[in-house]
Amino acid sequence: MLTELLEVSTEEARAETTQSRGAYVRLGYVRDIYEMRCQARRWIVAARTYLLHLIGCTLFDNKSATYVHVVYLDVFRDLGQSGGYAW
Repeated sequence: MLTELLEVSTEEARAETTQSRGAYVRLGYVRDIYEMRCQARRWIVAARTYLLHLIGCTLFDNKSATYVHVVYLDVFRDLGQSGGYAW
């Protein structure tokens, strides 16, 4: 999902999930992707990244407060339908 929806390389996605020991990414990593996608004017990808960060910081935060599960990214595959969810 990282390579498809956030447009990161396979190697980068593998390195990040290996470092976090599972299907998680660091919130700092997500912020870095957001900034890069905004600079590249990739607004849809930037929106997905922003929403993933928001979910990781507020609704589905974990005890460490530094990681977010990648599975939540699938909810933002089609941003047009994301507003219909009752969080």
